Amino acid sequence: MTYDLDNATRSRLRLLFTATSLLAASTLTGWLRPGQPAIPALLALVGVLVVALPIVLGVIRAIRATGFAATQFYMDQYVVLALAACLATGRYLTGGIVAVILVFGQMLEERTTVGVEMALSKLRQLNRLTARRRRDEVEEEVEAAELHLGDIIVLRPGEVVPADAVILTGSAMMDQSRITGESAPVEASTGSDIFAGTLNLNGALTARVTGAGADTVMGRVQSIIEEAKSSEAPIISLAEDYARYYTPLIMLIAVSVFFFTQDMERAIAVLVVSIPCAFVLASPSAMVSAIAAGSRMGLLIKSVRHLETARLVDTVVFDKTGTLTVGRLDLEDVLLHDATIRKDEALRLAAALESSSNHPVARAIAQAGESLTLPTVADLIEHPGLGLEGIVEGKKIQIGRLSWLRGHGMEIALDPTLLTRHSLVLLSVDGRHAATFLLADRIRAEAAETLHRLRSLGITDFVMLTGDRTEVAQHIANSIGISDFQAECLPEDKVARIRALKQQGKRVLVVGDGLNDAPALKEGDLGVAMGALGNDITVHTSDVALMSGDLRRLADLLVLSARTVGIINQNLLCGFLFIILAITASSLGLVNPVLAAFLHEFSAFFVIFNSARLLRFDGLEDEKVAATPETALQPVLA
Repeated sequence: MTYDLDNATRSRLRLLFTATSLLAASTLTGWLRPGQPAIPALLALVGVLVVALPIVLGVIRAIRATGFAATQFYMDQYVVLALAACLATGRYLTGGIVAVILVFGQMLEERTTVGVEMALSKLRQLNRLTARRRRDEVEEEVEAAELHLGDIIVLRPGEVVPADAVILTGSAMMDQSRITGESAPVEASTGSDIFAGTLNLNGALTARVTGAGADTVMGRVQSIIEEAKSSEAPIISLAEDYARYYTPLIMLIAVSVFFFTQDMERAIAVLVVSIPCAFVLASPSAMVSAIAAGSRMGLLIKSVRHLETARLVDTVVFDKTGTLTVGRLDLEDVLLHDATIRKDEALRLAAALESSSNHPVARAIAQAGESLTLPTVADLIEHPGLGLEGIVEGKKIQIGRLSWLRGHGMEIALDPTLLTRHSLVLLSVDGRHAATFLLADRIRAEAAETLHRLRSLGITDFVMLTGDRTEVAQHIANSIGISDFQAECLPEDKVARIRALKQQGKRVLVVGDGLNDAPALKEGDLGVAMGALGNDITVHTSDVALMSGDLRRLADLLVLSARTVGIINQNLLCGFLFIILAITASSLGLVNPVLAAFLHEFSAFFVIFNSARLLRFDGLEDEKVAATPETALQPVLA
């Protein structure tokens, strides 16, 4: 993999080369002219000043910094102290060599912490694609960034989609693994939405651009990963709180070593090995690696604090439609209760109202009535979670859930308990129950397996909240093994139930489809939105966006969270033990400042590579997890 060096990196490399050349010249001059110590000393002094200047300026700039930006101050202040001691005692060559090693090591650390940078660089490459734009029957090749809404693009087999678009002609299998993390391709044809960064496997397509540049799914994913990378978890804040006590303690140890041994090199070595890189990098390096692993699996984690919260979850609340079910309701039948109305007439009136709503039930009825000529609706009013009403051809039409229409005094013409598999939508014409629409949804194939995986991680409390009627909710809950459910919930009812669970001390994970579950997703300790691909509302209202529709990734999220915190603890423990041993060895004179610099870099690289193990995490396929709540998450911390 190649990297483009930015101007700051080039400047630091030039300074390092200059300083190293001066230090080498100082050493060589000392050998050639041993009787003239002033010349090598002067060369070494200039070399120290050259390499020390950017470090000192960086410390000054970082004094007022907060968050992760302040970590540079925590590390570089010890370098400045060590260099000051070297300059004060005339150890210019030692100080220069130590500074060069530390600065070069710091640059390697920055280039090695590539978890999120790898993901971002791939996204940036996808944003630099070329596209074939068709204008006036002429094709021209342009950069993807030059595309605009409404442009017509041509896609050939094997090409990456340069922008979000809707297919006008053709069909193809699309590989969406770059976004969703799922390797199985999906079929797309005329009218299907396709997304920037996905791969056209086998079809010739023409499509109309619906989103370009930063306004694509890929662009939004990139911006959220960037935001997550710069966010701060509570565990990082905790490390920063302890850092304020660390510096005075190290200064006291260094002064004590010099006082009792009268050996300045030992004191300098103590300062160098005490640079807290291992502590400072312990949390961020693990978190960014986890974010990168999550994005590869289609888990878009918006902040590292959400990743830390996930391991504490003990209760999962599911929405039904679009979450435990596939969310594609099909109109299976229309029951008529008024002899003066035909099925096509009932469907025509219902579709006229429902075509203005985005609710899954409304979309199903509107789609069933697409072939009909729909009348105009006047005075349309939508009652969220309940239904719609309006005036159609001079008649007052209401369509919605049974309880809502019954509350308006309508006499129900059927027994709903006899229809347990279907969702019922009732049509009222001038206050009379005219028709009932029977809609059915399919349970997700992986729903039962998802609950099994979550139970194997020690989670035993599952709740299903749905706006559907009790009979349908009972059928779904029994089919997948959920005993606690609440039917006929309005959005505010879902929020109230989640609040009640939190008041009981539960740590609640809420899973919904992101369309009408935004309040519930926000109310939970952690909100996960299903099927977030191309859904702006989902991406912005959830804490974690599940880009694919695979519920099994919920267990992967919890295991990734537990493993991340486990690796952070490993980093902190190993860093603490290393510093204790290194300070002891330096105090006894077993480690000189130059060797101390190498040992310091070793500890930093240990933390980075230990955190990089998270990049290999690819879900629970091969994991062995315990089945008891007490030990469920322990095996994944190793």
